Amino acid sequence: MSRRGRLLLLASLVASDALALVIALLGAYWLVVRPGPPAGAYALALMLGAIPWVASFAALRLYDLETVLEDSQEYATVATACTYGILLIIVLAAVTEAGGLALQWLFAAWVGGILAAGAGRFAMRRVVRAMRRRGHLMARALVVGADEQGRTIARQLRSEADSGLHVLGFVDDFLPRGTPVQDGLAVLGHPGVLPALVREEDVAEIIVVPGAMAWESFQQILAQMTLEGGPRIRLSPGYYDLLASTPRVAHRNFVPLFVVDSARLTGFDALLKALLDYGLGLVMGALTVPLAAGLWLARLGRGAVFAPHDYLGIGGRPFRAHTFTAAPGSALAITGLNRLPLVWAVLRGRMSLVGPRPLTPAERERHGRWLPSLASVRSGVTGPWAVVPVAGLEEEMRAALYYIRNWTIWLDLQVLAQTLLVTLRQRWGRLE
Repeated sequence: MSRRGRLLLLASLVASDALALVIALLGAYWLVVRPGPPAGAYALALMLGAIPWVASFAALRLYDLETVLEDSQEYATVATACTYGILLIIVLAAVTEAGGLALQWLFAAWVGGILAAGAGRFAMRRVVRAMRRRGHLMARALVVGADEQGRTIARQLRSEADSGLHVLGFVDDFLPRGTPVQDGLAVLGHPGVLPALVREEDVAEIIVVPGAMAWESFQQILAQMTLEGGPRIRLSPGYYDLLASTPRVAHRNFVPLFVVDSARLTGFDALLKALLDYGLGLVMGALTVPLAAGLWLARLGRGAVFAPHDYLGIGGRPFRAHTFTAAPGSALAITGLNRLPLVWAVLRGRMSLVGPRPLTPAERERHGRWLPSLASVRSGVTGPWAVVPVAGLEEEMRAALYYIRNWTIWLDLQVLAQTLLVTLRQRWGRLE
């Protein structure tokens, strides 16, 4: 990303947050106090409030262009920054002896600030992605290490509108220059010529896979490329191809250590997914009851309505769930509605509405290579496997790992919408 692009993006973020402040404070005043221009302490808070507000955002690194506009955790940080901003406004009012701020106004301004700032960040993401699709706000990057892990990382980063990186190719210790790797990308040289490649190709970022190179080459890259003014170096954890969990850095006696969570989704991400699962799950669970009653009346005395299944849950722990008993070729089987009773496993916390395909204990060995990643999230009533055509196990696992590593609440909503369309299409085709 050019210097001009970075300054433009930074200024846009600050302006968006300042506008959110104005909307929140004015909206709270008109809602709680009275209509008309703010007066007294409220006018002072509106004029000077931007200082503590923007300062709290900056203190929480919400203007760090390397981390913002990337994942949903940013929204949780925005909520925290808005809390600090309101507290600082209270302190500012006390210092200037401009008291008289109503608690109702402070609460309304706090809630409004979170909503307005969050909406602003959401809109900024849409704008940035639209600009990236047109070739703007992009950073040129190289992947050092052309092994399976390096190729997987490059494949994911090729979605440039999301990553903001334009991958030029690979640098590798063991493959000669010009060797084709994947997707039109080739080896551009060995690590020894990396400084020259950075200058020639105007490279801004280097993604290093330490396990894919000699230790001497890794040390050389760190020594040469960490000088001031050089490209940003990003290290990929060596277990990337084994575990989809995001590592956290913890310190023990000033020693930085990576902590790997057993669950892929934690914190604000887990809260969003739980709200979707239990909110929509309750509605779908209620729809299951009349359908089950109708099937029971239709099959009275001719077999069970529900079929039990044993599945592997999060962490690989087994659990039991039920589907509707459906013969192959029946309407329930074709449309996938036979899986609807799995919603009750969602409400029990064993499954999710969207996730990888539920595996049986008998499939544990066959999926052993991918099981650590699959077990880091709850399996789904639906998922990429239900809406994306796959030709075999490798393609299904590629789609599942993409979903796990790139999860957002919007991706879940997209899969749910696609599932509804597939179900209606299958049902309509059967009627025709």
